[in-house]
Parts: sequence; C-alpha cells; structure tokens
Amino acid sequence: MKYISKLLALFAIAMMATACSDNLNEVNYPLTVTTPSVTSVSGSSAIVTATATGSHIIHRGVCYSTSPNPTIGNDKVYSASKEMVLTIGGLAKTTTYYVRGFAQTSYEVEYSNEVSFTTTSSESADDDPQTEGPSALKRVSVHDPSVVWDPSTSSYYVFGSHRAAAKCNNMMSWEAFTAPWATATSKNADNVDAFTTPQVTQVKKGGVVYDFTFNALAWSQRGSETYDVNGNMWAPDVIWNKKMGKWCMYLSINGDGWYSSIIMLTADNIVGPYRYQAPVVISGFRSGDSYKSTDLEIVLGEQASLPSRYAPSDNYGNHWPNAIDPCVFYDENGKLWMTYGSWSGGIFMLELDEETGLRDYDVTYAENETSDPYFGKKIAGGHYVSGEASYIEHIGGYYFLFVTYGGLEAAGGYQMRVFRSLNPDGPFVDSKGSSAVYDAYQLNFGPTENNGFRGVNILGAYDDWGFQTVGAWGERAQGHNSIIAAQDGRTYLVYHTRFQDQGEGHQLRVHQVYQNEEGWLVAAPFEYTGEGIKSAGIAVAQKVATADIPGTYKLLTHQYGLDHAAKEYAAPVDVTLNADGTISGGATGSWTIKSGTSYITINIGSEFKGVMVPQTLEPTDTKVPCFTALDSQTGVTIWGYRYAD
Repeated sequence: MKYISKLLALFAIAMMATACSDNLNEVNYPLTVTTPSVTSVSGSSAIVTATATGSHIIHRGVCYSTSPNPTIGNDKVYSASKEMVLTIGGLAKTTTYYVRGFAQTSYEVEYSNEVSFTTTSSESADDDPQTEGPSALKRVSVHDPSVVWDPSTSSYYVFGSHRAAAKCNNMMSWEAFTAPWATATSKNADNVDAFTTPQVTQVKKGGVVYDFTFNALAWSQRGSETYDVNGNMWAPDVIWNKKMGKWCMYLSINGDGWYSSIIMLTADNIVGPYRYQAPVVISGFRSGDSYKSTDLEIVLGEQASLPSRYAPSDNYGNHWPNAIDPCVFYDENGKLWMTYGSWSGGIFMLELDEETGLRDYDVTYAENETSDPYFGKKIAGGHYVSGEASYIEHIGGYYFLFVTYGGLEAAGGYQMRVFRSLNPDGPFVDSKGSSAVYDAYQLNFGPTENNGFRGVNILGAYDDWGFQTVGAWGERAQGHNSIIAAQDGRTYLVYHTRFQDQGEGHQLRVHQVYQNEEGWLVAAPFEYTGEGIKSAGIAVAQKVATADIPGTYKLLTHQYGLDHAAKEYAAPVDVTLNADGTISGGATGSWTIKSGTSYITINIGSEFKGVMVPQTLEPTDTKVPCFTALDSQTGVTIWGYRYAD
C-alpha cells in the first residue's frame, strides 16, 4: 500500500512538472489599453476609438458614465476587435461624459486613461455625402423584421419569423444569415430541443425566490396533436441589455388556441448562438389546472382554482392577448418595457427587470378594462379587432406606437397604423386624437372599415410609382415593421411587403422617415438608397431650393378603405406645382415652403403638412424633388415626386 502511495505521489509530481513545463512555453502578453480618442460628438452619440490587446481577453470595449472613472459596472459597449471603433449612443444633450477603454480576463480588468467629452445641444443637421446608390441594394426576405444596431460591428441586423435574419452596414446591402440555438450540450441545437429546458429556473418577487421551470415547447403542444414548432417561431425582437452585458432575443413560441409564450434567449454575440433563459409571459391558460404550468401563481399568489376572468363565458380572445409579437425597448429614463399581443384581447405592456431582462415581478397591475394583474396594461386594440406587431420607438420627443391592422396575406389588408404618446406606456392616440384602445369590436380595415379610420395611415398598397414599384411589383400588405432612430442621425422604417402579383412572396424594404411641423412621422416616397439627409436638418435647412420645386409631379394619396380582397391599390395622378404657389391638374390647390426649412404645406381640399427632400428614383441614379405629407385631421398621407420641369 505504501509502495502504491509513493508511486501515486511520484506520478502527481511528474504531472505538475509537465504542466509547469507547458506553462513555461506559453507566452502571456500583458493587458494594454490605449487612451481613447473621441470624435463625431453629437447631441446623442459619439465615436470612441482605442486599442485593447493582451492574453486571455474575454471582453474588451469602452465604459462610460457622467461621473469620473467609469468601470464595467457602468454603461459599456463591447468590441469584437482589438482595434476598437465604437459608437456610444442614447446620450443626453449638453452633458459631460467620462470614457475609459477596458480589457477583461477571467481574473482582472485593465482600464485605460480617462478622457471626457460634452455632447452638443442638438443633433448635427449637416447632410452626409451620398457615397452609394440603388446599385447597392441587395434583396432579402425577412418576415416580421425587427431592426437593431450593433456598435461593435457597425452594422444593422434584422431578425424575423422562422429564423430568418439579415445584416448590412448601410441599410441597403442585406446579407442573410441564421442565428443558431444553444443548449447545455450544443451550440447548434435543433428547434425541437432549443425551448424545452430554461437556463434560469428561479425568479424573485418581493425578495422571495420561487422555483419555476417552463417547457415552452410542451406548452404550445397543448394546442394541437400535430404541433410543429418549425412554423411557429415568430417575430423575435433583439436588444442589447446594458446591465446583463448580453444580447437578448425575445421570441414568440406560438401555439394553437392561444397556447403561446414569449421567451427570452441570450447570446454574447449578436449572431448567436442564443440560449433559452426563461419565459416572460404566457397565454392560453383558460381551463382546468393548466395555469399550474405557468407563472400565474408567482404573479397572483397561490390560487385554489383558475380565476374566473381567465375562463370567460364568451371567447377567451375577446379579453386576453395571444403571447406573441414582442417589442422590447428602453425608455428615455433607462426603464425596460415589453409590448406584445395580437388581435384577440389587444396589445399589452409589461415592465421588465433591467437586471434579468425578464418580467419585473415586483410591479403590479390593476384589474379593470384596460389592465390585468397578469397580462399587464392594455395599450391598443381589444375585443378581437385586428392588430398585431406592436413596435415603439422614441423619436423627436414622442413615443411612437406602430400597430399593423388586417390580415397578412397579399389580399388580406395588412397595413401599418401609427399612434403616439409623451409617455412610454401611453395613452397612445392618432393625429385625430383617437385612442389606440378599443372599447368594443369594430372593423378596422378594408372597404367597410367602421372604426373612424384610427391610426395614421403612413403608407398603404400602391403601384405605378416611379420606375421600380410598377405592375406585378406594386407593393401591398406592408407591415409588421420596426423603426429605428439610428446613430447616424436618420430614422428608418423597416417592414416586409408583398406585391401586386407575386403570390405570397415578400421582401424587406427600408424607407427614411421624417417628422413634419406637427411632429408626426411621414415616410419618404421611395426606398432608402443612401441619401445623406439627417432628421435634424429638416427643421433648419431647405433641402430643395424654392426655384427647383415647380414642375409636373406624380401625386399619390394613401387612402383608407381599399378593397384589399380585390387587390385595390393607390395609383398616382399628374399635378403641377406652379411657380406662383398654385397646384393644377389632377388635384387643385396651393403649396408653400417654409423658408429656411424643408417643411412644405400642400392644400388640395384639405391641408397636408410634410417635408420636401431630394430622393433617388430607384433603380436609376436620377435625383428629383419629392414630398411626403400628412393631413392630421384625417390621417391620410400623400406622396409626390417631380418627373418633368
């Protein structure tokens, strides 16, 4: 026995010597982070450049704060490259920020020297040069696209249903990719394995820890004996969580009979792999003890049986949402929110926990017509009116809510409607003051629409427009959009569109968006093709000289009430904007441009307020004056472009 012990001891010493020998052969480079330089400072963003090198680095980037000596515990932006060129955004105007670069290993963090900068009082109004044009356009199909900017790669990413995704650095040259799923045993898991076992199995409420394990796949399987998850991974929304230091994907796992859930997955890299963490909200518990499989009792406390309000005598969908179509966003105070829902009981909103990215179980909600203790606050829809794909973005002092009405098919009437509020959780109203929330069923799309035409009609089905959107390629059923007030000073509307005669095929489209004098959003008449006009420039510079405005225009009116089943679309008429300020031809009236700005007012029986900008007539490189304007009294939008002097 002693002999064996001696042998084991000698073996251990030999192994230690071998390990030490191996370590001696490894070159360990010290962590080095150069002092950052800060450029392109605006009212909300800045570009920071630094270099971070060394061995065993697991994270590198810059951290920043309004107090000196920021650390990785403050706001930070990561870099995938040692040569770091990072955009930090979401900054407050006229505020001093302190910045340090960092390199982090599993056992230490090295910081650079500190630099500071002060943001400007306003955004830059200077146009960027147009370096690309329509030839840069590369088409992809991403249904229900949600757009996000990754500063570490200086790229835009869109994520859509059924794992469709694409990326580019210019909002034009899209390249498709697929983000893989991760599990405990795989970094490229199959769909049937990805949503069964959450990594987070405990949640907190009131300081008390609750065990909770939710199999999202099994829950959705309750709705159908032939359930197939491959067609039911819907409408993800991806956001960088500052506190977690993770990319968080909020994904709908849809099931028949409202047996759906919105789950959160996380990744270190925006392109994945994404691992299932936990559910955020669950729908479909409406009978028996099915609620025992959900977090209902964590929210409400222990229940002897299912509360009767979740088993209504009429249709469940008249009252409660389907847990799909998440939109997650930070408000201007750093609070994290999620909107979700579809048709059925409406669009609801929950406050999330910034530390976990999941539901904030310490926030409570009233029980009334527009609020529920479990589902949260109703902000739109209800009573089975159409409406899905909610998306909220803060633009120019308002929180804008987009909801898509109608059916998604080419002849289904899919159409984006717009509301706004001064608060992240509403109330949201359209330009006529009509609420986004319904108190009874009304038909809200199509030729017999009887809801008072709620929601600004930012654009609808149209054809015979320019040189590209013509004939079989006329756009229709545009919707399930996202919108981003981007770091480059422009705002982009991103949506999928079907076409007049292309079956149910669909493609991604991007239009630049501006605010008119009344602060309402108006979409540029043509696809974005690299135009350098910034949002802030509209109010302080005239982008089209007054002398260049007169001429013959195509005028398109985006009316409500189209007969979508018959594939009716808006078609342009010819009008002339005369040098004396009158309008003649297919519509008559007057026009005026506000001196020193790009604001235009067009009166053709009603008053439309909008902007006049130059745009490229894709697929050519021809630039022409264009206008987009809204009649706030009706919610109708018009577009125009000059095609002859």
